[in-house]
Amino acid sequence: MTDLSLNCLPEGETLDDLVRRNCAIGLDLRFCRSVAVNPDDRDTITCDPPEAEFASVYALTDLGEAIAIHDVHLTSAGADDVAAISRALFVAMVNVHRDPPDAAQRHAAEQAALVDPDRIS
Repeated sequence: MTDLSLNCLPEGETLDDLVRRNCAIGLDLRFCRSVAVNPDDRDTITCDPPEAEFASVYALTDLGEAIAIHDVHLTSAGADDVAAISRALFVAMVNVHRDPPDAAQRHAAEQAALVDPDRIS
């Protein structure tokens, strides 16, 4: 598979890393549009697909958390990105379920994420 550029994940993090560390069990696709008052604002709302300006792909964890993976403008190329990322996320989830992390591996991954210098507190 080609190297995917995931604009909502930290640089260097892969879908396999994300799925394994966070026990992702599903994905969500949200359609959004801007409600910004001025061009510098980034206020958005979730909306119906015909009203949407962009879409966001999320991984859903076993704890009910939605982790943003990628935002994309709704164009033909954007639709191709959504399809490729959704497929890659599905494959990563299937592979992790074939070889799930044990409790010690999950704890180690969680601890490593806590000391990540790129983490925003």
